[in-house]
Amino acid sequence: MGEHGWARGGVTLLVAAALLAAAAPGAVAAVPAAGGGAAAPHRLRAGHPGDLISATPVISPAGSRAWKVLYHSRSLDGRDIEVSGVIVAPTTKPPPGGRPVVTWAHGTHGLADMCAPSQAIDSTYRITGIHQFLKAGDVVAATDYEGLGTPGEHPYLVGESEGRGVLDIVRAAEQLVGTGASANTLVYGHSQGGQAALFAGQIAPAYAPDLHVLGVTAVAPVSDLSVLLPAASSLAPLVGYVVMAAVGLHTTYPIDLSAILTPQTIATLGVVDQLCSDDLVDYYAQFAPSQVVVQNPVDVPGVAAVLAQDRAGNVATPAPLFVIQGDRDLLVPKSETDGFVQRACALGDRVDYRVYPGEDHVGARDASVNDVAAWMADRVAGVTAPSTC
Repeated sequence: MGEHGWARGGVTLLVAAALLAAAAPGAVAAVPAAGGGAAAPHRLRAGHPGDLISATPVISPAGSRAWKVLYHSRSLDGRDIEVSGVIVAPTTKPPPGGRPVVTWAHGTHGLADMCAPSQAIDSTYRITGIHQFLKAGDVVAATDYEGLGTPGEHPYLVGESEGRGVLDIVRAAEQLVGTGASANTLVYGHSQGGQAALFAGQIAPAYAPDLHVLGVTAVAPVSDLSVLLPAASSLAPLVGYVVMAAVGLHTTYPIDLSAILTPQTIATLGVVDQLCSDDLVDYYAQFAPSQVVVQNPVDVPGVAAVLAQDRAGNVATPAPLFVIQGDRDLLVPKSETDGFVQRACALGDRVDYRVYPGEDHVGARDASVNDVAAWMADRVAGVTAPSTC
């Protein structure tokens, strides 16, 4: 589920052992956020999902411009919320009809506001595939998700919440002067972002019918928490992810945290708002799993139903899917992704499923960058997507 922690020696070994262009119509100019950056305004004025609140220029790769942005979205209970992110666009003249937008969904960074990817000085350089996307002439829009870097709690691993943030930042990009962004949308996500990408593809027809989703790429996606959480709840190197998942799901669903987390964990739960994912996982790894969790979350009454609701592949996705998996991924195992692909194929989805031999959770992401760029280019060109179903 994480993006960076798997490169760190001790945890890795334990895990391995365990498992300036013309603006689009209606565009608005970049405006500074209150207090600088994408800091939250004191009071949120009403807006439609995707309406741009503010945009502040940030550093970006050569030949591009970038902005840290705030935009409107909707929580699952219908509240008007603000979400932060980064938008990057080539400086070349956009083609007639505008540029496609790659909406890029990140993996696990944590639940604390300071962990939001857009908070980093070099945020644009951390976007896997950024150079390939910009070379292709695409706009890249990278959301932080609801509650990560903005007011409210982050619904970590709540797929539809993530999917809304992924789609609404495309709408924001269309409004931002200097992007040349169009409604043609390509969705990309890895790990937690893979879940976000899959849900964005599922909900787009109803939630964002104004967007033309050309394709969805999901790399090692978290597609079924009922597979991941039982194993993680018994492994010290991974039990921190159970804590984050329990807290994230609790923001949206009626889950009793005391049935999942020990009194010791609940008493010190403030650490979730103080550490980002790598350090948080290390913090909980110092304890025996029984000191952190009461029981396997799936065994808690009502939780199984929540996880079934939050499972990707329950409804069809009209856009073609490109699903990528490493066969040595011990965090999101191949068996989980196999299960998603089977569900998607049974629904009639068009799925190109590629397994990368010898690659782990991060390796599959890095090894597939050029294949992803080629697959996306074909979707933009109108080539019929292949299917392995």
